[in-house]
Amino acid sequence: MKKYRPYFLIFIFAIIFVLPNILSQKLIIGADAPFHYNRFYDAAQQIIHGDLHYFPSMYGFQQSGRIVNAIYGPLFSYFQGLIVLVARSWYHYQILSNFILFLIAGWSMLTLLRYVKVRDWVSVPISILFMTTYSIQYWAVNQGFTSWGTVFYPLCMIPLVDFIVHKKFPVLKVTAAIALMTQIHLLSSVMLVLMYIPFYGYYFFTQTNKGKAILQLGKSILLYFILTANIWVGMAMVYSGNEILPPFVNRRMTEKAINLEGSYWLNYPKIFPIVLFAGFLFFLLFRKREELFPKLLLRTSVVFFLLSTSLIPWNTLVENEVPFISLIQFPFRFFVPFTLLFLLYFAIVANRWEKKTWLRVGATLLILFSSVQTIQNLYRHLDKWEDETFVSRHTYLFDTPDEARKTFYSHDMSKSLFVFQKTTPDYLPIYEQTKANKYDRYNEEILENETTFIKSHPDGRLSIKWKNTGEPTVHVPVIVYDRTVLMQNGKKLTDFELTDIGTPIVKQHNGINEIILYYDLPIYFYFVVGMTIAGWLTFLGIYLSQKFNFRKEKNVKSAKL
Repeated sequence: MKKYRPYFLIFIFAIIFVLPNILSQKLIIGADAPFHYNRFYDAAQQIIHGDLHYFPSMYGFQQSGRIVNAIYGPLFSYFQGLIVLVARSWYHYQILSNFILFLIAGWSMLTLLRYVKVRDWVSVPISILFMTTYSIQYWAVNQGFTSWGTVFYPLCMIPLVDFIVHKKFPVLKVTAAIALMTQIHLLSSVMLVLMYIPFYGYYFFTQTNKGKAILQLGKSILLYFILTANIWVGMAMVYSGNEILPPFVNRRMTEKAINLEGSYWLNYPKIFPIVLFAGFLFFLLFRKREELFPKLLLRTSVVFFLLSTSLIPWNTLVENEVPFISLIQFPFRFFVPFTLLFLLYFAIVANRWEKKTWLRVGATLLILFSSVQTIQNLYRHLDKWEDETFVSRHTYLFDTPDEARKTFYSHDMSKSLFVFQKTTPDYLPIYEQTKANKYDRYNEEILENETTFIKSHPDGRLSIKWKNTGEPTVHVPVIVYDRTVLMQNGKKLTDFELTDIGTPIVKQHNGINEIILYYDLPIYFYFVVGMTIAGWLTFLGIYLSQKFNFRKEKNVKSAKL
C-alpha cells in the first residue's frame, strides 16, 4: 500500500483545488466556455438519445447542424459528454471536470517521475506544483482546452526516457502517446512531436543500425494513422467539399508572449519563477557532472521558452503568411512544453538530494505556497460570479444576468446555452468571400432567427418548423455543408440558395413549413471509425496483457528468492 500513498495524496489535493467552487457555490465562466460547453452538451445528448451524429451539431450550437466536434477532438468530446451526463448541471460539471483534470495532471506527472526513478519527496511536490501551473489552471479559470492535452503530456513523455536512458524505440508507446494527444487536441499533438524530435534525433544518430531505427519510426507512423483514422478521414471529407473558415488569425501574436501580456503563464503560481531560477542555478553549478538526459531536457526546454517570448518576430511571420504560424495564435502555447520538460529536468536533478533535510523542508514549502496561491487565485476568479454580466464582444445574453446565473445550476443544461451565446464562427463553410465580420453574420443568420423556428429530433434527424412569415423566402437558421441534405415533404430539397456562411434561403409555403436536415455519411466512414475503435481496444488489450505478464514474472522471481 505504501507505493499508492502518493497517488492518494494527489487525490486529496485534487479535492482541495475544487473546494473553492464547492464552498462558494459559484462558477468561473471564461471566454471559451460557450464554445466548449456547446460541444460537450451536443455529445452528451447524442449519447443519451442513442443517435450519434459524428458530424452535424443537432443539440449544441443553436441546433444549427454546424460541424465542430468532428474536427476538434471527436472521441474526447464524447468523453466530456459522459462527464456532462454524470454532472447534470453546469455547476456540477465545472466541479467534476476540474477535479478530473487536476487528478489526471497529478497522477500522470507522478507516473512519469516514478518511471525515471524520482523518489516521493521530490515526485509528489513536483506533481502538485504541476497541478497549480497555469498550463493546468487555464481550464479552471478560462475553460482553455489546451489544459486537457497538457494533463496527458507526462504520460506521453515516457518514450523520451526510453529513447535516451533505455536506448530503445518503444513503437507502441510512441504510437499511443501521439495518437492519444491527437484525439484530444490537435495542436497539442504537434507540440508533442516537436518535443520528440531532439530525443529521437539523438537516438537515431547513435544507432549503428539506422535502417532499424527508420523501420521502427515507419511502423509507429503506420499504427498512428490507424488509431487516428477517424480524424483524418473526417477532416478530408469536410475540407475536400467545402471552403472552411479557420479559427481567427491573430495578427498581433507578439502581444501574447510570456514576457508581455502572457506573463501570467510564467508567474502562476508566484513561486514558479523561483523554481525556474533554482533549476537554472543547479545547471550552472553542476553542469559538468550532469548526465545526457537532463541536459537534453533543459536545452530542449530553453528552445520552447524562447519560442514563447517576443524574441521571435511573430507579427512579422504572420504578416508574411509563413505556413502554419497562424495556427499557433498565441506564443504562450509554447510555454506548456517548456513547463513539462523543465519540471522533469528539475525533478531528476533535485532527486540527488532527496534525503537531505533542507530539500524536504523546501518541498513542503513548495506544496504549501503553490497550493495556497492557487486557492487564493481561484477564489479571486469566483468572486466575480455575482457581478458576471456574460456580455462581451460577440457574446449575447437573452435574459437578465441574475436569471442567466440561475440556469447554470439547472438540470436542464440547454437553458444556459440558450440565454448565454457566443457567435464563434470556427469551421463554418464559406460560399462567398465578403468583408462582413463572420461573428456578426452568424448572429444575423442563426441567433436572431432562433426563436421563430421550432427544432426537434425525430428519427435521429433535425426537424426545423416555422410558420409562413408572409415573405416569398425565409433564411432557415441551420448550416449547410456539401454533404448536408435538406428534405421537404419526403423529397430532397434542391431549390434553395445559400448565404455566404451556408444558411439556406428557402421558398415558403402557406401555413406551417418543415425541413428535415441530416448529413449524408458514406458507408466507408463507419468502417474507418470501427477500425479506429478496434485499434484502440487492441492496444489496450496488448498493454494489459504485457502488464499482467510482467507482474506474473516479477512474482515468480520473488517466490524463487
